[in-house]
Amino acid sequence: MIKALAGSLIGLCFAVMAFADEHAFDIDPTHTQATFLVDRFGFTSIIGVFAKSGGTVWIDEDHLANSHVDAWVTTDSVWSADTERDGFVKGKHWLDAASNPTMMFKSTRVEPTGANTMKVTGDLTAFGQTHPVTFSTTMNKIGNDIVTKRRAAGFSLQGEISRKEFGSTTAGGLIGDKVSIRIESLAVARP
Repeated sequence: MIKALAGSLIGLCFAVMAFADEHAFDIDPTHTQATFLVDRFGFTSIIGVFAKSGGTVWIDEDHLANSHVDAWVTTDSVWSADTERDGFVKGKHWLDAASNPTMMFKSTRVEPTGANTMKVTGDLTAFGQTHPVTFSTTMNKIGNDIVTKRRAAGFSLQGEISRKEFGSTTAGGLIGDKVSIRIESLAVARP
């Protein structure tokens, strides 16, 4: 019994040490743009933005693989430069913002691929379903923001999802299945 308890305590100490160098950075919605691009009838692609976003990034600068993120956008904040289209996109046949007010991403793995690049894999909840998605991510800069004087981290992320995989089949064959996602985000360290 004592050996088991000692083993548990040692395991707990190692777990605490593993996350001891993580620092929480809150996503700054005023300096974050979550955009998407989808084909329209084969003529052109429509670019949209989710204007409201947030979340937290936990960064371990010495061991990026220990970092993780929880982020969200509100679906009724979608903007595509056309009020009528935005109304359709927020509606029941597309995002169904009334029933699915947020899209959420919760990382499950961070895999460094270079000095400041990584693949961030996690669970994306959209259209009322959850599926794994991987974002190619660049940590652009981490340091003191020259305006706020607070520690900040800037990221660029790119990924792609299939609408069909998430159960969105409206106008299949007319509107593209593949949705490209690009996110530019600033996260600010908690005091």
